[in-house]
Amino acid sequence: MAAAEPAEPAVAKEEEEEEEEEGDGDAEALRTLEELVAELYRFRDGLRRAPGGGGDGGGDTGGDTGGDGSGDAAAAAALEEEMERTLRRMEEVQVSGRSRGRALVLRARALSATPAGAPRAEAALGRAVKLAPGLAEAWTRLGEARWRRGDLEAARACFAGALGHGPDKEALRCLSMALRQAGRGPGAVRESVEHAKAAVRLDPADGRSWYVLGNAYVSLFFACGQSPEAARRALGAYGQAEKVDPEAAKNPDLHLNRATLLQYEERYGPALEGFARAAALEPGWAEPRLRHGRLLDYLSRLCALLANRGKVGARRLRGLLAALPPALLGPLGRPGGPAPTPLAGLRPGPNPGRALLGRVLFSLTPHERVPFTLGLADGAGAAVAVSVYNAEPGWGVLVGDAVAVPEPHLCHHHVQHQGHTFSFAAIRVGTPLGLVVNGRPARPRAQAPAGLACRPPPPSPPPGPPPASPPPGQ
Repeated sequence: MAAAEPAEPAVAKEEEEEEEEEGDGDAEALRTLEELVAELYRFRDGLRRAPGGGGDGGGDTGGDTGGDGSGDAAAAAALEEEMERTLRRMEEVQVSGRSRGRALVLRARALSATPAGAPRAEAALGRAVKLAPGLAEAWTRLGEARWRRGDLEAARACFAGALGHGPDKEALRCLSMALRQAGRGPGAVRESVEHAKAAVRLDPADGRSWYVLGNAYVSLFFACGQSPEAARRALGAYGQAEKVDPEAAKNPDLHLNRATLLQYEERYGPALEGFARAAALEPGWAEPRLRHGRLLDYLSRLCALLANRGKVGARRLRGLLAALPPALLGPLGRPGGPAPTPLAGLRPGPNPGRALLGRVLFSLTPHERVPFTLGLADGAGAAVAVSVYNAEPGWGVLVGDAVAVPEPHLCHHHVQHQGHTFSFAAIRVGTPLGLVVNGRPARPRAQAPAGLACRPPPPSPPPGPPPASPPPGQ
């Protein structure tokens, strides 16, 4: 027995060497699988870029699709065939049992190249988490798959499952997005921000995490009183995403989301540039072009109405521009209230202790119905745009109504973009409750909080080679 004892370390060493060889073989096999999946996604992207190839293009881009969807159908069939061919080649690659979970995740990526493969992809991921419960990527991909078919609660459970095995930036990002889309109020949005911040702390050089944090702050801005601090932090996170990761600057969602916030803050020049940039980065995506065109149309109509005094007839305009009695200030006219001041007496920025009183020349509502905009002329004939936010859909004013704006915040806009120039004075009002219309303050039901609509996750991973990124636009 004593002579046999030295053989045990030799056997153990031999087993370790076999494991190392097996590990080396798995590493090579997994690299082969990854390259096969990358080839499939390159094939898919080539179809999308090809004229008449379907994908992200279509009628909105003016592509030569024939108008009958034949290009889309042919591209889908070609992609389906290529996906099945890739799956057959992947089956020929052998991995050990301990790498089987990772191989199943890669198989699921291949299946996710087409919407038709989604059920099989989800099944493969379900097997992956059973074989390798500690594989965070398997949990995260399974959560994405369940999210895409509409089971948000199951998706959140998967993301939490990934985090149960340790910190993971991608699971944190996904959980942040899922919490916001669930629409469970300010508390969920604040929790969403914390998860996004945790992802950034794990890897400050990851532009995707900064982008998700920016989106979380945008949601916080709309859900929690539209605080300037939340807007500042959102814009800072978007800027940091571009700074640490050049690829982030190529993300059309980032530019669209940032432009949306900038438009709400009435920073129209950068907003137009953001919409245009998003459209250029994703030519087949109609939303940025639509938003860009609508903002241009809104500014064009607003400037024309201000210049023409709402196209009010000369005789009626003279009546509107007559002196306005102080009684129209309503409760603002009490002793100690703000002093009525014409537009010429206001300075850019806040004007505490003052009130602008004028007559409505016109009203204008953009396609998004925010803000409700009215043209207001003071007794001296000067006109200003008053944009009213958080107004209930049924709230409004009529031409000729007298409107008093306490402590007006005046801004002189001068926007130049793609050959267009827009110059006008504007006053931003956060709620109709602060206005006095025809001597009477607005009723409480005139106010409605702003909301933010999240774009649901796409039916398949976004364009680009794996690893597939989390659902965009959240």
